Amino acid sequence: MNERKVLVVDDDPGMREVLESILVLENTLVYTAVDGKDAVQKTLALMPDLILLDVNMPKLNGLTFCKAIRAGKDTRNIPVIIITSLTAAGRLEECMEAGADDFLGKPFAVEELLIRIRAVFKTAHVSDHVERLNQYILAVRDMRERASREANP
Repeated sequence: MNERKVLVVDDDPGMREVLESILVLENTLVYTAVDGKDAVQKTLALMPDLILLDVNMPKLNGLTFCKAIRAGKDTRNIPVIIITSLTAAGRLEECMEAGADDFLGKPFAVEELLIRIRAVFKTAHVSDHVERLNQYILAVRDMRERASREANP
């Protein structure tokens, strides 16, 4: 399996280090961003396979960042797992409405994080196959329409 690119976005250097040490064991290339503004730039430059995102950060918070990448044509399908210490009941809904694919409260169990990451990668793999199949179907349809027009001018 090819290494996946994961962008860890958190203003806490200790949390970035913890997440990086966990992700290295999962055959991933880990990149980090210190705030939402840094994350936007790195997302566009790297096009990561997954973003692990904190909510409370300077310059651009995690929810605003998540909404921004969901609005982008090239970034809207990048999976996002929000990892935050803000775990109030309404927070999960707020994160999902912002476009997160999953939510994990701090502190978290390493195994739970790994299970969620693996699930996101598995789902993304299936989505990639579906997208390629859809593109193939559209190409065949276009070829048939073109052939039909040429046969019946």
